[in-house]
Amino acid sequence: MATQIPYIDLHTHRNYPVKEGATLSIKNITLNHSEIISEADCSVGLHPWYINENTEHDLGLMVDALALSQVLAIGECGMDKNIATPLADQQLVFDQQVRLAKTYRKPLIIHCVRAFQEIVGCLKKVNFSEAVVFHGYRKNWTLAQQLIDQGYYLSIGKHCLNGSQDELLENISLSHLFLETDTDTTVEIATLYRYVAQIRSIELEELKRVLYQNYKNVFNK
Repeated sequence: MATQIPYIDLHTHRNYPVKEGATLSIKNITLNHSEIISEADCSVGLHPWYINENTEHDLGLMVDALALSQVLAIGECGMDKNIATPLADQQLVFDQQVRLAKTYRKPLIIHCVRAFQEIVGCLKKVNFSEAVVFHGYRKNWTLAQQLIDQGYYLSIGKHCLNGSQDELLENISLSHLFLETDTDTTVEIATLYRYVAQIRSIELEELKRVLYQNYKNVFNK
């Protein structure tokens, strides 16, 4: 029997049951929101929504976590112009996480709301060379092209099912794409895969193969 290619859920807040590897997921752990590191593969980050006076303590927790084999990435982290926290404060915390990711050679999973220029600037400032994934991407194909041209990955969630990102999904190189469930508990990752495979007019197994290869490339699997 041929080995089953797993689905990849790049960024999720759900606890997947262990079921013969049908889905490989990266659970998001927000260290500055009192979330506990799981035994399953995960990412650890300081989310811009929850920046507080305990940042130095939380960064210490992150350093400890990065020694654990199940911690595959730093994130989600980034900047968000729709919240009250001053952008300068967000950037300081983001910069510190970028430096840790560079030191420990971990990929970054990015939360970005209306701050793409600032985030890319931070990455370029330190010549960040590990993989970067913009999770929950909802913007247009023009911006997507700019990010992909710089080697970044985009992860798309449930919102694509309403057709709002068909242009992006029709045109993006699959070698720069991930899919995710994020906080949604109503849609299975397989549903997103089937939608994208239909948009691209390719077999589901081919999409699974390419995104699994992306996973192996980004996380050195």
